[in-house]
Amino acid sequence: MSGQQTPGGEHAEGFDPAARHLTAALHERRLRGIRKAVHLMLLVGGEATGLGGPSIADLIVTRTDTGAPVIRTSAGSLEEADALLRQINDDLEALTVEEFLAEWGHLKP
Repeated sequence: MSGQQTPGGEHAEGFDPAARHLTAALHERRLRGIRKAVHLMLLVGGEATGLGGPSIADLIVTRTDTGAPVIRTSAGSLEEADALLRQINDDLEALTVEEFLAEWGHLKP
C-alpha cells in the first residue's frame, strides 16, 4: 500500500511522497506605510540586540494542482525561516500527504 511503513520504518514500494502534491515556499510579508516602518524598526532593533524581531516572511505550503494554500505560518527570522523551510521540504520528501498533514496540519491557513 502507498505510504505504508515497514517494521523498520522504511516506506513500502509504491510510496507516494507529499512533495508530488504539495510545495513549500517563503513569501515576503508585504507591509505598507506606518506598519512597514514599525516592522523595519522592530526587525533592526531585534537583530541588533540579539532578541530577534518580527517575522520576515510567511511559509506557505500549497497544493501543486490548484495552488490552494494548505498551511500558512509565520516563518520567523532569516535563520528560523531557512531552518523551517528545510524541515518542511525534508518532510514533504519523506512523508505521504496524510502523514505530512498529521505532522504539520496544526498550522492551517
